Amino acid sequence: MSIEVSPERAQMRFDVLDALRGICALLVALFHFSSNGYIAQTPIVQNGWLFVDYFFVLSGFVIAHSYGERLASRQVSVGRFMGLRIGRIYPLHIAVLLAFIALELLLVFGGDTIARYVSREPFSGSRSIGALIQNLFLVQSFRIPGGSGWNNPAWSIAAELWTYLLFALVFLAPRRFMLWIAGGLAVTAVAAMMSYSDSLNITFNGGILRCVFGFAVGVLTYHAFRRYGGLGGTGWELAALAFTIAFVSIARGALTFAAPVVFGLMIFVLASQRGAVARVLSWKLFQQLGLVSYSIYMAHIFVQGRFGEILQITKVVKLSVDRDGRTLLEGPPLIADALTLAMLALLVAASFVSYYLVEKPGRDISRKWLSGGRTAKPAVAAG
Repeated sequence: MSIEVSPERAQMRFDVLDALRGICALLVALFHFSSNGYIAQTPIVQNGWLFVDYFFVLSGFVIAHSYGERLASRQVSVGRFMGLRIGRIYPLHIAVLLAFIALELLLVFGGDTIARYVSREPFSGSRSIGALIQNLFLVQSFRIPGGSGWNNPAWSIAAELWTYLLFALVFLAPRRFMLWIAGGLAVTAVAAMMSYSDSLNITFNGGILRCVFGFAVGVLTYHAFRRYGGLGGTGWELAALAFTIAFVSIARGALTFAAPVVFGLMIFVLASQRGAVARVLSWKLFQQLGLVSYSIYMAHIFVQGRFGEILQITKVVKLSVDRDGRTLLEGPPLIADALTLAMLALLVAASFVSYYLVEKPGRDISRKWLSGGRTAKPAVAAG
């Protein structure tokens, strides 16, 4: 049965959900900046890797809203849609990769000065040429050997790129089949992941499945929201937020596979943007974090690495790398927390620079090119 959508809802922007994406990006960054400080030891930060799944669910929700009908009606071709998505994610991805390559070249030409602080050979280990090639073509989430390394968070955008293509084709299916296909993909992805992993913490070893699962949940959440409307209101928003925080804080093992569903429920409630939580997330501070959320996520490992090098040179605290490759600060907890906040401030500042110098110009150029030289109107709430 066809579902009618009001013009107001069709043009709706989900600024509150974007603001939340900025907060989630900071939590992922905190997860990768481990220390013995009080901030790093909070349960929500310890499980901060789960917030990547919020990105996947939100992408499915937003893409279904912005492009689902237009792809189904052939107003937007699959080729144009993919061109827009590549223009959205690729410029910053390449810019960060180039920054990492520049560091490797410093190892090659820096001589003894650089060698004092680095004990590995350039373009080796996690910075191998093979891993670089996989990063360039965004295929490092397909369990291809040797794909981990360089800018590790890029595994998720690699997964998203191919998930965009998959769901662009799904949206072409007749409406009566489309939701069944999305549901089937979600179930299949979960079953495949559970066959070889005891948790949702899957990245280079098949992260594409994790993305397909989250994206499908987002698509289903959007269609539920479109048909029934969000619950909305302060009470529901507070309950949804509290439940999500509690879940992320305690989730372990097989329970983590429920994370996309939990995030979907939170999105369903907050998408109405009617309660006190939505009003707080509408503040300029949170809106600005949402604006640069992609830059925060993509640049945080590079910024943290350079921040760690400064600490290593100045010997402010003892610095090491844990078994998961995360920066680890050792020292008095309050000093560790102060340095963690300083890192976040540096990261946010660097993200605004990368947004206005790389991310936004790259996106605008791709839109203009795909519009034949005309300035294209941005898609509603496009991620």
